[in-house]
Amino acid sequence: MIYFHLSEVKPMILCLGDSLTRGLVGRSYIKFMPKGLCKNGGLDGDTAHGALRRLRIYRKTPWYGDVDTCVVGIGTNDLLQPYLMGTAPVWRVVFGWRRSWKRWADAAEYELVLREIIETLISDGKRAVLMGLPLMQLRGYPLDKLAERNAVLKRLSDEYGLKFADVYGAELRAAPGARLDYDFGKTGFCRLTDIITMGLFPFTKDFYSRRRGLELTVDGVHFNSFSGEIAAREVEKCL
Repeated sequence: MIYFHLSEVKPMILCLGDSLTRGLVGRSYIKFMPKGLCKNGGLDGDTAHGALRRLRIYRKTPWYGDVDTCVVGIGTNDLLQPYLMGTAPVWRVVFGWRRSWKRWADAAEYELVLREIIETLISDGKRAVLMGLPLMQLRGYPLDKLAERNAVLKRLSDEYGLKFADVYGAELRAAPGARLDYDFGKTGFCRLTDIITMGLFPFTKDFYSRRRGLELTVDGVHFNSFSGEIAAREVEKCL
């Protein structure tokens, strides 16, 4: 655990990410970080391209000058959303519409976008920490592509001399043999009720995780308290 005396700390940690960072559904790892230091830059459903666009917007804001370090945890939706489109008609409708304005990056494009994010942060004098993509507990999820994206992140961290928070590796060590067969269902109703229920009643998040027998997530995707804390500890090691 890393402890900070808040009265002596001015720099801000910007956590740039998606719903895993935001924590509306599931637990954000920020909840388990030292309080008062992190700005939550998580946006539900966001992709690598979206994070780059938002970083460009953030650079124009007054608070960006106080950012010392940016934790970049993005890329899950570039795999998750195309995966979901193949599981049920409802996802083809939802993400087919979104596809018209939100780009998904393949592995090569993902690397290019991450490079631009990293080089933007470096040019602005910010420290960057790359956060690895976590394990998905979904049936048929392309874990080979997940490993490929994490390899990209690790290679970029080595190339630019950055710290890499290996959340996936830490999760495997903490929960070997974790369940990998959870299914959102063919109607998508379960996913919709999760968003509503967990948004209105945050105390139900870990309840859902236990009820579904999921060691690391509340719904196959989003952190529960156990994995949220794992992710936070991995990030803290990099700070």
